Amino acid sequence: MIMKNKLFICLSFAALFVLMSAGLTAQQRVDVAGTDVGAAPMWEAPIGDTVRGIPHLQAGSVVLVGEAGRVRSFFMSSTPLWNFDARGTAVPHIARSYEAATYICNTEGVFMAINRVGRELWRLNLGKPITYPPVVGWDGRVFISLDSTMTCRTASGNSLWTIDLESPIAFAPVLDRTGSAATVLQNMDFVKVHQFSSVERIRLDRLPVMIVSLDEGARQSYILFYQAGEMEKIYFNDSARRGSKLSRQSLRALPGPPVASESNGAQFVVTLRDGRVLCLNAQGETLWTRNTHEAAEERGPANLTIGQAHMIYDERGIYSVTIRGISSFTPEGRRRFVHRLQTVSSGVPALCDEGLLWACGTDNIIRVYKVDIRRRTIPRNRYYGFEPEGDYGMGSPPPSPWTGQNSRYHDIEQDRVYNEIFAAIRSGQLGTNEPAYVAYIMEMVGFFLNNPHYSPVRPAVKPTQRVRLINLLGYVGSRETIPFLWNIFDRDPEPSVRSACAEAIGRIGVDPTGRSFHSYNFLLSPNNPNVDPQLVLAASSSIASLCRFSGPPLAPEGIRVLRYFSNLPSIPNRVKEQIRNELDGLYREGLDQVIQ
Repeated sequence: MIMKNKLFICLSFAALFVLMSAGLTAQQRVDVAGTDVGAAPMWEAPIGDTVRGIPHLQAGSVVLVGEAGRVRSFFMSSTPLWNFDARGTAVPHIARSYEAATYICNTEGVFMAINRVGRELWRLNLGKPITYPPVVGWDGRVFISLDSTMTCRTASGNSLWTIDLESPIAFAPVLDRTGSAATVLQNMDFVKVHQFSSVERIRLDRLPVMIVSLDEGARQSYILFYQAGEMEKIYFNDSARRGSKLSRQSLRALPGPPVASESNGAQFVVTLRDGRVLCLNAQGETLWTRNTHEAAEERGPANLTIGQAHMIYDERGIYSVTIRGISSFTPEGRRRFVHRLQTVSSGVPALCDEGLLWACGTDNIIRVYKVDIRRRTIPRNRYYGFEPEGDYGMGSPPPSPWTGQNSRYHDIEQDRVYNEIFAAIRSGQLGTNEPAYVAYIMEMVGFFLNNPHYSPVRPAVKPTQRVRLINLLGYVGSRETIPFLWNIFDRDPEPSVRSACAEAIGRIGVDPTGRSFHSYNFLLSPNNPNVDPQLVLAASSSIASLCRFSGPPLAPEGIRVLRYFSNLPSIPNRVKEQIRNELDGLYREGLDQVIQ
């Protein structure tokens, strides 16, 4: 009997060991998702064109530009979303915003913004095609480069500034860790173009092949890579006097020519031509080296060139993506998986936030593979993707130069400052004055917020003055000012001021959180005895503008609110008719459809 019990215990432990081993093996398989070499794609579709660049991913969808200049979009579930007529041939230099707007340019020099369902939002005639992709800033502003000029536009197309850099741009501008655009000019100047148009520059000895921006906490810096593997570091010192904020430092050279790089905080990773990946610290010291699927030791050709590789470095790990596949590593250097493509991609594939690899084959077929089960873990928006990396402080700017001046409440002084701001906006040259102007507008419009001495009988800033200042804020167009407009809409007692807030939000065109819908819905509820028909109409127009700019999934939410407004018993029939006209237009454009 004792022997039988011992045998039973031994068998039980053996079975438990097998189960634990199987569970551990399963965990390991999960951790190395995509190890099946040549695994079949989840779906594929002919695109009838050759795509050379990286597919542009955002908000679960992709935009492709082929050699023939056709522009098309697919959802990650394989649903074709739209084909866009660029009124000619589109050049391959495109960008996408946080809200999934797409920016393209045709060979005639017409620059266009397209929403998520392929509807043109606005256009700008540049006179000649762009040669580098535009750069989208943190608050939706767009930096457009052409020859020696850089122009900055709001998400809705209003001009903020245009500057001449005095030498043609020779390197595709990149968005740095401060939200500025960094590039190199043909005269060998490295330039950092601030979001408010100020420029810092420093002379280089030669043109780099790549630039990566680092965030070292106390200071910002850039790593510049050169053809043979040499590296140089550019420091940005914000406390230095204007014109001397940049300085140079040589770093140890890489063991081979670089073809792709990416950073995360103060570390950066590089893929070399021979297929190796290096992880380095801010001093240029190598932390570890590993082989990718491109290395000769991994049956790769070991002859990558720039334009055949791309890197990603986020909280999921490190990815080296090439025209032949993808290799993934942990931040410590352990290899997670390798996935080799059965068909060489005509351009560098793209890895989306959901772990899908989008590859456009040389046979003009797009294929989508599930290569990683790890999804990005940073907080994401209800309607779109992840929040921008930072902000420009436009939601709470520093005090304006007019703070503390009692004369600023005099009508004559208010007219003078208003005319000054209006003239700057009309000229399209807000430039370095933008933060001061926005601060002034917020101080004057929101003077009653947290002010215990405020008297609604004799307001310091009249409603008509607040209305016109709010209109100016709409033309400035920063999505960071939207919460301020919500606050005024919710708390200002004047219907005309609230209407101006709604119109400004619609003019800005960007509200990815949908918070504006909540404010409109709450204020205009049937239990509110002070529902103003003109306010309902302004809110309806604002909602329609937001729906048209962002498209689904925000648009169906807005349409539901408009349908609710159209049935309010307290609203005159003429206002209801205008709201229903807005609804009919949104239905015709297909904005009520949920993308699946």
